[in-house]
Amino acid sequence: MKRINHIQIIQPLNSGGTADIYLGVDLNDGSPVAIKELKSSFFKSDFVRQKFLEEANQYLYLNHPNIVKLKDFIKKDESHYLIMEYVEGKNLSEHISTVTGPIPIQNIALFLNEVLSAIAYVHDKGLIHLDIKPSNIMLSNENTIKVIDFGISHDSGQSKLETVMGSPSYMSPEQITGKNIDYRSDIYSLGITLYEMVTGKLPFSNYETREEMFEAIKNHKIPYVKVPYSFDLVHQDKINQIINKATKKEPKDRYQTCEEFQIDLLQFI
Repeated sequence: MKRINHIQIIQPLNSGGTADIYLGVDLNDGSPVAIKELKSSFFKSDFVRQKFLEEANQYLYLNHPNIVKLKDFIKKDESHYLIMEYVEGKNLSEHISTVTGPIPIQNIALFLNEVLSAIAYVHDKGLIHLDIKPSNIMLSNENTIKVIDFGISHDSGQSKLETVMGSPSYMSPEQITGKNIDYRSDIYSLGITLYEMVTGKLPFSNYETREEMFEAIKNHKIPYVKVPYSFDLVHQDKINQIINKATKKEPKDRYQTCEEFQIDLLQFI
C-alpha cells in the first residue's frame, strides 16, 4: 500500500459516497490512524471538494472526548486526505445489527447522553452536523463513544443549504426542503436514532421510493414504539414522549437544545 508523507496506508476499511476510508499508521509515533481520501471521481466537483476542505477546517477546532480527533490534513498528488484518530470497534448500526438488536432503555440513555454532549459542543461551536445516524456513532472496544463524519456539517449562520444533503431516513422535514436549517435539525436526527436504538429499525423504512419516504417524514407521525423487553414496559410511554418531542415536524415544538434532550433521558440512568 502507498505512503502519504509520514502516513503509511495498511488496508482499506470502508467506502462511502464521496470518500474511501483506510487503516494506516503514523510513522512519526507508530499510532494507528483512519485515513479518509476524497474519491478521484469527485475531485473535479467544486462543491464536493469544498465540503471536504470545510470538514478539515471544522475538525481542526473540535476537541471533545466524544468526537473523533483530526490529526492531520494532507494534499498530495491531486488527492486530499483527512488523517484521523482510529477507533477500533463497531459503529452503533453494526452494534445493533450484530450484537444487541434493540438496546435496553437504560443503556440507550447512557450511550445517547454522551452523543448529546458531543453534539451540544458542536452546536456551541456554531456548527450543525446534519448527518447524525447510528453508523456515524462509534462504540470503541474500550466502551468509549465517538461521533464521526462531519463531511456535510453546516455553519449555523447560514439558514439555507445549496443542495439537499444527508441520509434520507434520518433527515428532518426542513432538511429535505434544504431551507431554514438550524440546530434543531440535528435534534430530529437524534430522535430518529433513539427510535432505532429502541426498536432496531427505522420509522419510515417501508416505502418503495425516496419521494414516498420524504412525504411521510414531512407529514406522518412517528409510529408508537412498543418496547421489546418486558423490563422496559414501565418506561414505554415516557420513551415514546421523548421520541415524539425530538421528532416534531415543526422545529419550534422539538427540544430546543441537546441539554433539554439529555435532561429527559437522564431519568432512565
